[in-house]
Parts: sequence; C-alpha cells; structure tokens
Amino acid sequence: MPKNPWMHKLCAACLWTGALASGGTLYQYESFSYPSGSSLFLQNGGSGWSGTWGTPGGLDATIGAASLTSGALAVSGGSLSTPGSQPPNQGSSVATWVRYLGTQQGADNTTVYLSFLLRPDAGFGYYGGLNIGSVFAGLSGNQSFYGLEGPVNDLSLSSVPVVAGQTVLFVLRADFHPGNDSLSLYLNPTPGLPEPGVADATKTNLDVGLIDFLTINNYGGFTMDELRIGSTFESVTPTGIPEPSYAAGVALAAALLAWAHRKRHPRV
Repeated sequence: MPKNPWMHKLCAACLWTGALASGGTLYQYESFSYPSGSSLFLQNGGSGWSGTWGTPGGLDATIGAASLTSGALAVSGGSLSTPGSQPPNQGSSVATWVRYLGTQQGADNTTVYLSFLLRPDAGFGYYGGLNIGSVFAGLSGNQSFYGLEGPVNDLSLSSVPVVAGQTVLFVLRADFHPGNDSLSLYLNPTPGLPEPGVADATKTNLDVGLIDFLTINNYGGFTMDELRIGSTFESVTPTGIPEPSYAAGVALAAALLAWAHRKRHPRV
C-alpha cells in the first residue's frame, strides 16, 4: 500500500494538538492571596481544600505582599513567612500550620505530585519545610542540604545547599504502592520542561499512608509560597505563559497543514 504523506501530517498534527490540551489535574492550590500583614489563622482561600488553616499553637505565620518566584513558574498573590532568630528549645518558636485536603490522596497504585517554594530568611531556624503524610520535605534539623525525612529521622539528602535568601522550588513525586511507597524529590526543576529523569533525593523505605492534610512546619525564619498538589509534574509546575486552548491548537494544526499543502502545490 503506498504511503499517504497527508495522513502522516494529519496524525502528527493531532498528536501535537492533544499534547497542548493535556497537563493533568490540579487538586489543591494555595497562593496565600490574603491581606498583607494578616495572620494565616482561619484563612480559607485557594482551591481544593477542606476548611481553613489552623494551628495547635506556637509561632505565628503572616502574609507578605510579594510572591516568591522561580524562573517562569506561574505565581500569584502574596507569600507566607515566620519570624526568624528564635530562641532555642522553645515550643513557642515552632510554626505548625495545618490544612485538610478536599480530596484524600495516597491510595495504592496512584501517583501524586506536590510542589512549593521555600526560602530561608535571615536568622532561619534549624529546620523548615512541609509534612505530607509521614514524610517531611525541606531542611531537616541541623543539616546543610535539602532532602526528605521519614518518621524516625532517617534522611535522604540532596546536594542542593541551604542558603539564606535563596528560593528553592520543591517538586515531590509520590508513587503509592501496596507496602512501601516510592518518593522522588526534584529541586529547582525548570517549569515548562518535562519532568527530570533523575531525582535529587529519593526514599523507598516507608509507607506514607493515606493523606488527609498538609502541615507547614518550621522553627522560624522561612518563607513559603505557591503550594500545589496535582496529578502530573506539569500540573504543579505551570508557567506564567498561558497554555494554548484545545481550539487554538486545532486552528494552529490546520494552519500548519495548509502551509504544508501550499509548499507541496505552489501556485503558478
């Protein structure tokens, strides 16, 4: 059977258009778009959550006017900060802020992505990051590099150092299995590009369990922003450039086919 170059062109255009329309599902998003200077207590913005932000007590967390940034990552609203230079060994110096998810995560044979921006500020405490189930992502106690930590202080550290004033983009991939789960942490991946092939830190020795809530957890002196949970790497690392709609993709594919036709059959 002779090859049909137009069918090849059409199939390629359709595949390209389908790729434009895909990007996964964003389950939860928090941009901390609240009045500057206000407390996080009882704030209920964002999307995909159940209830408000709460705390069992300890260090307050306040809203800053400016967002953290990381390359072309889409950002909005403000950011969340805790005051630094806290005295040692004080329960009142621990910031613990909890919010429940609108949709439970962690069922076996599923994959979830979590992303957030984290910046250690002047006088930052000896640890700071985010708890998701039984795993902690961020700066573990008295370490110099970011990584993952299990419930019994077992660490998997990256080679990315903790530097005051430098914002880091965290993307955690969690593959949930019967028994122990597979966790892959990417640090400062490039938004708009595919998921990296190699993680900066991994853990395969714990069962994260079902996840109903997240906990912002630090000893003061950290700023956090752009908290996302989604089904794909792309869903939690969107860029500031709006993705073309499906209709726009179809129109562009049609234009490309028309251009190819004119190249093949020029007017005389």
